[in-house]
Amino acid sequence: MQNRWRGEILVVVVLALLAAFPAVAGTAETLRIGMLVPFTGPLALEGNRTWMGFQIAADMVNDKGGIWGKKIEYVKGDSVSPDSAISEMERLITVEKVNIVAGGYSSSRVFAASEINEKYKKIYWVSTAVAENITSRGLKYIFRYNIPSSKLGGAKIIYSAEKIAPALGKKPADLRVAIIYEDSLWGTTTAKVEKDDAPKYGLKIVLNESYGAKVVDLSPLIMKLRAARPDVILMTGYVNDTNLFWRQCKELDFDFAALVESGAVLGQPEWEQTFGKDVNGTLGMGNRAADPKILSPKGRDIQKEYLKRIAEKFKITHPGDHHLLSFEAGYTLLTEVLPLAGSMDPEKVREAALKINKSWKDSVNGMGCRYAPPGHPMAGQNLEATPFIHQWQNQRLVTLYPDQVSAGKLKIPMPTWEQRKKMK
Repeated sequence: MQNRWRGEILVVVVLALLAAFPAVAGTAETLRIGMLVPFTGPLALEGNRTWMGFQIAADMVNDKGGIWGKKIEYVKGDSVSPDSAISEMERLITVEKVNIVAGGYSSSRVFAASEINEKYKKIYWVSTAVAENITSRGLKYIFRYNIPSSKLGGAKIIYSAEKIAPALGKKPADLRVAIIYEDSLWGTTTAKVEKDDAPKYGLKIVLNESYGAKVVDLSPLIMKLRAARPDVILMTGYVNDTNLFWRQCKELDFDFAALVESGAVLGQPEWEQTFGKDVNGTLGMGNRAADPKILSPKGRDIQKEYLKRIAEKFKITHPGDHHLLSFEAGYTLLTEVLPLAGSMDPEKVREAALKINKSWKDSVNGMGCRYAPPGHPMAGQNLEATPFIHQWQNQRLVTLYPDQVSAGKLKIPMPTWEQRKKMK
């Protein structure tokens, strides 16, 4: 497992170095699509995962002759910060002359860049950014495949009230819930939904606390949590801060019944690779169902080919949500939207995207695709985007929610740190 982790880090380092060099200009024989993600900087690991998924989708299409006899080529833009996301979107559109920019990752970067593509009336095809206001502004040219924060935070609240509380022998009103989150757009929008939705389900919030994503010590927060005595902690963070929190919970011997995280970390294979048996009992949100048997034969075949290719090309044998989300978003664009549009013209692509109605069974991740039209409160949002909740059981992700894709039963409370010491 450590070798897989080191292998992925090596791939990211190599890709980051390649991203520092200008992309080779395309030819008339290629279809050029912008790829705007954080290739370098603090979110490079996640950004490169997003690009990898899109690249596998392009490889699968290119190996079958491409689109209209032309191969897909991605032109890279590095959104290392919100400011660079703006400048790189401008460059991709005005200098590289692309009509479609794909990618995403990081709500603050996508939010900033979306203003530019809207100004130029180009397509922004986003796979990974959750902030609610990305698709609540009435924009016409952005299409977001993944779950928005309202569904993400809302599902955590519903699951706490309807599943966790009764499993602990409590009524929702007696369940003590703490909300903690990093203070960027990603964390604040998700936490706001949780805070606003909790009273609707009778839940009691005993602590609602933010922190900076670059924090180096979360022990003061853990002391506040210990004093608040939560049964459940709902967390939204990035990799470094979430890992720090869990390490310090262990160091400070802080026990509670359930940790439910928004999916950037706990729902990914790296969580288990980092903490081993200490992941057991933790709950992570996700953008995929863990069991491929729920998919149609078509969906399983596409997933099988995808898994084979990402293992061969990037040496990744256990791809996480960001790989899968970006692949599915890219594959839908390349195999359904563009052929229906008949050209790269943004207006025709936009019209074609609004006609897509893809069954979740035909996807690789158990998520369908149907974009909200202009005039809808969430115009450009994939209305079929579904939040999944998984639990680590015996160091394996088991899908528990929603009920129709459940592959196991909730095990709660989590083991205490003393009990974890005795686990083999």
